[in-house]
Amino acid sequence: MPTAVVVDYKICTGCRLCEIVCSLRNEKKISTNLSRIRVNSFPPGIDVPVLCVQCDKAACIEACPQGALERDPKTQAVTVNVEKCVGCRLCVEACPAGAISVDSRRNTVFKCELCGGEPECVKICPTSALSLVKVPFDTRIFAKKAEEIAEELRDLWMIPKEELTHA
Repeated sequence: MPTAVVVDYKICTGCRLCEIVCSLRNEKKISTNLSRIRVNSFPPGIDVPVLCVQCDKAACIEACPQGALERDPKTQAVTVNVEKCVGCRLCVEACPAGAISVDSRRNTVFKCELCGGEPECVKICPTSALSLVKVPFDTRIFAKKAEEIAEELRDLWMIPKEELTHA
């Protein structure tokens, strides 16, 4: 059964602690550019964390001509083998969530790999907006671009369009 970090966008405060702890764990420094989770902000005060939803039928794996994206046998997370990655960015284009980033220093891609099954972002989230969940179906249904999620939240909260032009 696939495991994914699921986001409750309604309770995310945009504190960005998830970005900080992610970059510290993976890069040993604080750099939101190198975080595997990205918090996007949209007016009026909507924060949308974006990370890999670990699609069962992962378009990124299929798109990679080098076979650099693989499934971790333990966690079933999609991982990047940086030794094979040539930085072609085809996986970036294929990702329906926009959750794969490019490390320009190394000319490779990176993404959430679930921290070996214990995601630091989930542990540190002060509002519990992030949860590690075993999902009994293909998580691609969660894979949406940040802009689309923000629009859905605006509609849910009935924020008038004219209010967006004054933000």
